[in-house]
Amino acid sequence: MDLTDAQWHLLGELVTAGLADPSHSGDSAASAAARGIDLQSFPAEVALLAWLKLTSRVDDEWVATDLGAALHYRRLYESAELRLSEVARFAATNEASAPEFNLAVRRLAQGSTSFEEALRGPRRTA
Repeated sequence: MDLTDAQWHLLGELVTAGLADPSHSGDSAASAAARGIDLQSFPAEVALLAWLKLTSRVDDEWVATDLGAALHYRRLYESAELRLSEVARFAATNEASAPEFNLAVRRLAQGSTSFEEALRGPRRTA
């Protein structure tokens, strides 16, 4: 899904905890600002997320829907997966400089070895 960074942030905040509409009280506005939510863009952003069925309003509080939570966690998963593949590629690219270490890093990132096994692997001597 193609959301802006502000929309992803807002969705993540609503997955974490509901948010009272900041336009209704100073306390709600202060809470939203403390969570890094732009009060100027909030009405438009939350309206779009609601239209996409990613958020809903329950009484005076905005919350993420099950679909919104699933999309949020899928994005986190994909981001972690990408980072892990970058670590594995980095290790493979630099394998010649420290072959045992880089092999252990690549195997750890790929899940073919555990953290403890990687730590027990070949040790460098000073």
